[in-house]
Amino acid sequence: MINNKLKTKLALLFLSSILLSSCGVIIGGSRYHAHVTVENHPDAVITYEGKAKGIGQADFLVPRIDADFLTIKVKEPGCDEQAFDFTEKSFRGWTLVGTIVTWTGTIGGIPVPWGLIVDGASGSFWKPSVHESGVSKIDYKNFHYNLNYTGCPDNYKESPTEIIIKSKAERLTQLKKLLDEGILTQEEFDAEKKKILAE
Repeated sequence: MINNKLKTKLALLFLSSILLSSCGVIIGGSRYHAHVTVENHPDAVITYEGKAKGIGQADFLVPRIDADFLTIKVKEPGCDEQAFDFTEKSFRGWTLVGTIVTWTGTIGGIPVPWGLIVDGASGSFWKPSVHESGVSKIDYKNFHYNLNYTGCPDNYKESPTEIIIKSKAERLTQLKKLLDEGILTQEEFDAEKKKILAE
């Protein structure tokens, strides 16, 4: 026969498993993948939250609740930095329905919406708005950001040779930074470095 202490522990364990997951968290999670492309600028460094995430293209996780407070910065060697601010998000209506239907329990006969509590706290009800310029949906967990970088004017005043030398130095510096941050492996770093020096 199970004693009262064991029953209490089992009940708490069961309750914790319910509270730590819900429809929105399970399907889509509290974060989404931002796939970023800088159109026509394969050498532009993409930065999110002060960390370089890639060159020309990047893929990183963003909390769903912050989809309307997202800033992505782009800088090509020898050019100006440009910030892209995304200030809209959309509600995931089907998540609300799924959460209410599948994650509402009772305590003493009183309905308790565990899923609403978890999804509300984690921000799982939200997604980026595809109505913002440059944002498109790949699937429920992946969104694409196509950035139109204009930080490099066509009438750049430096000579072509100066631009090439400066560009190589800055690209190598950025490449080393990506290596140091663990975004690139040593093999990837060596391969990219060889390409830059061979230009």
